[in-house]
Amino acid sequence: MANSLWPLIKYRKFLLIGQVVACAFMFLHFWLLGAYTGAAVMAFAGVQATLAIPLEAHPRFKSVYFVSIVLIPLVSWFTWHGLPSFFSTLALIFFCIGNLQVSTKRLRLLLLCCLFCWIGHNLLIASYPALISNFLALCTSIYALIRVENNDEE
Repeated sequence: MANSLWPLIKYRKFLLIGQVVACAFMFLHFWLLGAYTGAAVMAFAGVQATLAIPLEAHPRFKSVYFVSIVLIPLVSWFTWHGLPSFFSTLALIFFCIGNLQVSTKRLRLLLLCCLFCWIGHNLLIASYPALISNFLALCTSIYALIRVENNDEE
């Protein structure tokens, strides 16, 4: 449920906090399935979402965030399990670039790309609960993006 509700949050800081909560639940789900790349990516994504929170107030914090982006290939390398790992790593790349954005519109667009990658991952590992969660998150993300577009929120 957390994964499908956080896209509805209006303000960037709280949207990122919602991502952290969703990452914790998805980490547990993937870990229990034995999808260790997905679990590692979700743990890493939760840490990165946490690191992205202060970027608006403290732009100099970007250097810390960039260091975390450099670690993505290591996470992928150490947990590689073929095509599912490719999709989860690609999702993490979109997630990281998205959370680097201060503009909520750009953030939401990149997170949509992230969701499509997770759908590919979850199809490959046959995680129907995650697919349902991703479908709901996709619907709420599209709705939130339309809301941003119509209200011109930044």
